[in-house]
Amino acid sequence: MSSRVFLRPFQNTDAEVLLKWGQDDYYKQLAAFQHYDNFAQAEVAAGQYAARKYSYAVCLMQTEEVIGLVELYERGTSEKELLDTKEVGFLLDRAFEGHGYMTEALTLLFDFAFKKLQQREIWAGTFKQNLRSQKLLKTLGFDYAYAVDLSQISNLFKYEEKYYVLKKAQWLKDH
Repeated sequence: MSSRVFLRPFQNTDAEVLLKWGQDDYYKQLAAFQHYDNFAQAEVAAGQYAARKYSYAVCLMQTEEVIGLVELYERGTSEKELLDTKEVGFLLDRAFEGHGYMTEALTLLFDFAFKKLQQREIWAGTFKQNLRSQKLLKTLGFDYAYAVDLSQISNLFKYEEKYYVLKKAQWLKDH
């Protein structure tokens, strides 16, 4: 349990913060966050986030301000993998970086994933240059698994991603 942040499902009223992030290239460069040209696009995005089963706004406990997002995605190709493996996505407003908020938010999410959803493992991918996220993943107990240069797969992609995995046994041992 965190004393500084809580997770809640996204709401249509979160469009304003999504627009802010979507118009800042910082988030696109670090995590390929979607660009939004206007409020209408951000409203559509807020509805999409709200419709996702495991997509949450990270909020400050004292003010309820949205400062980030965390999500669990389906991962895998077989039925078993889809049932007990997830991939995590996360973003923290840069005004709140360096204070442990994302560590607390992901701890809440991973406790839920491993204890309630009975996930076997959680995967995370980061851009090669996103050293802050890589450090966070290692702090949370993730192990480096492999890297993929996506530019070798398609001309649509111009980046390399590093993948990390967190096993349920490791999480439960540490938490």
